[in-house]
Amino acid sequence: MTALVLRPAAVADLTEVHAHYHGLVDGLDDRFVVALDELFARLTEFPRSAPLVAGYRDVRRAVVRGFPYVVFYRHQPDRIDVLRILHAARSDADRPPGEPLR
Repeated sequence: MTALVLRPAAVADLTEVHAHYHGLVDGLDDRFVVALDELFARLTEFPRSAPLVAGYRDVRRAVVRGFPYVVFYRHQPDRIDVLRILHAARSDADRPPGEPLR
């Protein structure tokens, strides 16, 4: 199985999302983490299952099931680098901010 690495920006995104959901509805933060874990499990098993982001040769965009969030990641030979976890309604959710076009 492929290793999964959360880059610092993705860790910050996850912390922000978890804090946002924590007080909204009891257990919503935990349900988000479960949905994210399920997505991560699928990506480690099928790393090329999500579509490539237009304009990037190696960045993919996967949707967190049941939540309006997307995960940008790069599949490396030995790991998956999770770049960002962004709300799908953000204007920049169609491409990972800070990532150069390739």
